[in-house]
Order: sequence, then structure tokens, then C-alpha cells
Amino acid sequence: MIANDRRQQGYTLIEIMVVIAVLALIATIAAGSISQTLNRRYSTEAERLSIWFNQLSDFSVMQGAAFGVLSEIDKKSKRPTQLSAVIYYRNKWVKVSYPKPYIFGEGADIEWVVDNPGNEPLVYQQAALASREELQQSAGRQAKGEDELLEPALAFLPDGYIEPEAVIELSFQDYESSYSYYWDTENLRIKMEKNKQ
Repeated sequence: MIANDRRQQGYTLIEIMVVIAVLALIATIAAGSISQTLNRRYSTEAERLSIWFNQLSDFSVMQGAAFGVLSEIDKKSKRPTQLSAVIYYRNKWVKVSYPKPYIFGEGADIEWVVDNPGNEPLVYQQAALASREELQQSAGRQAKGEDELLEPALAFLPDGYIEPEAVIELSFQDYESSYSYYWDTENLRIKMEKNKQ
């Protein structure tokens, strides 16, 4: 009778293995969920940048003026902090308050692959805009401290094109994929593609 009254103390090996398997399954699901959330964060930022570029293109066509993209760099880290919109007005580029600057997320980096031999002025092709001599005179004023000469990396023109033709690469420090932006001449829009590295 004493043997029958004994109660089990502790857990069996099977119970311990089941608990470990359940915990491993939960950890795997959680890790996958976190990874998907991070991937979504990067793709969301890439989409926001695409929308920002296309918004500038639309403004240029609607307002009949050239809009440029000015990259602002952090002096310490040498990384871009934001992209600002500028408009070509009275023979010089002027910052505008709308659309609001595109602010990069942490770890984001942008690279401009521009085909612009000789650093031709972005809007030199349009007769209504500044000539080369006028741009050089503006540069002379800047050297004297009269005006700040803004130099955008690219410009959206009122005729629905972009100058110069460029590929823009958006990458992130902790993410293996990058995003490319290029001008689609058929639809007159900035297109985005995801690149695997």
C-alpha cells in the first residue's frame, strides 16, 4: 500500500521535450515576424521616396517651372540627412517649403549615378532659363558672399522630363537589398525596383 501512495515528483523527459519544442516554435515565429516588420519598414521608406520624387515631377508640370532635388549631407557622418525641393526662379535655384523635405530613416544612404559629363547646368537646355554665363555670374556672386548658390543633383522639367538622366540607389546599413529609381520615359514617372545584393 505504501508503493501506491507515492506521487510523481518532477517532470518526465517527454514533458520537458514538448515544452522545449513549443518554445522553439514560438521563438521561430517571433523571429520571422520581427524580420517581416523590419523588411516592411525599409520597403515603406523606399515607397515614400518614390512618391516624393513623383510629387516633385507633378509640381514641375503643373506649375510650369523646373523643380530640383537638393541633397543635404551631415558634415560629421558624410551621410545624407534629407532631400529638399528647390525651384528655378529668376536665374537661380531657391528652396521651397512645399513639398516638405524628405527625411531619411536611420541607416539609409543614397547614391546618385548621374550621366552628366562636364557638370552641365541642369536647366541649360531650356532657353527660358539661365544661360551658362548667367550661372557663372551667380557663382561669382556667391564667392563674394552675396548669395548662396544651390546646386541640385537633378531637376524635373516642366515638359515632363528629368535632367540629367540618372539612376538613384537607396540602400540601408542593416538590410541586404537596395532600391533603384530611374526615369520611365514612356509614363513620365520615376519607377522603383528592388535589387537583391
